[in-house]
Amino acid sequence: MLELGLRRLARGPAARRLALALLGALALAATGALSVLHGAEPKPRVVATLPDLFVLTRAVAGELATVDLIARFGQNPHDMEVRPSQILMVRRADLLIRNGLEEDAWIDVMVHRASNPRMLRGSPNVVEAFQGIAVLKVLAGRVDRSMGDVHPLGSPHYTLDPDNVVIVTANIAAGLTRVAPEQARAFEANRQAFLEKVADADRRWKSALAPFRGAGIVSYHDSWPYFYRAFGLVEVGVIEDRPGIPPSPQHLTNLIRTMREQKVRVILHESWYSTDVTSRLAKETSAKMVVVSQSPGALKGTDDYVAHLDHLVGALAAALK
Repeated sequence: MLELGLRRLARGPAARRLALALLGALALAATGALSVLHGAEPKPRVVATLPDLFVLTRAVAGELATVDLIARFGQNPHDMEVRPSQILMVRRADLLIRNGLEEDAWIDVMVHRASNPRMLRGSPNVVEAFQGIAVLKVLAGRVDRSMGDVHPLGSPHYTLDPDNVVIVTANIAAGLTRVAPEQARAFEANRQAFLEKVADADRRWKSALAPFRGAGIVSYHDSWPYFYRAFGLVEVGVIEDRPGIPPSPQHLTNLIRTMREQKVRVILHESWYSTDVTSRLAKETSAKMVVVSQSPGALKGTDDYVAHLDHLVGALAAALK
């Protein structure tokens, strides 16, 4: 009867448009009501701590989950300040994706303040993305704050090796399936489609860097062991002798001598650090400083995994030429 009444009112063009709009709104409302009646599950809320985990989670989840990011694109994860908006994000979350090797240790503070017990470590609603990775640079012996921002459990930058993405996305898919089991097949289909793209791109990346296998590289921060291993590069040194602490003059003197002896041509410099020391070192050694982002999204057009590695590999290959 409502539809009949609207048709009677729709005698002019303007009235006809209004009637059609009202009919569309009613149909949409009816669809929503039917979804509720039939028990349609809402999308799970997923929170990723770091940009690399965010882009990988988004690739696996597709449109089947709401994925939020704690650390901003281009933000140094060691400089995180806890904000109320982040705590609210964690409080509402159904699933937490975390690095697991203390790159995002600040998430524990947020979880505590959010009072969401499902986000505690060990919960099935928490994914430790590193599990199954062959972790590099695990520290042995005594570790204390005088050593700087070290990672005693090992280097947390494992997603810079494309081979590790297979393992990380499997961990993410398993976590998503625990909170939305009815979407398990869709998550795995998304994952496989994404891994095919990564495999295609990895052949391109390896081809681009193949002429430089064995080349020695220096970096400002110790971010690249997995990347070096993946592409056959050699770590000659790190400008920071203690992470997060300016290098000592003695350390720089020794590093300059080593770089000259080994004819190091490139210094990788992470974009969130000051370039002052690296610029001086590059000038002293005639090396080229290449400013790159360690994680996706810091530069326009690099907010997915493949685009980020495309930029990184391209910039390094151009510098090594």
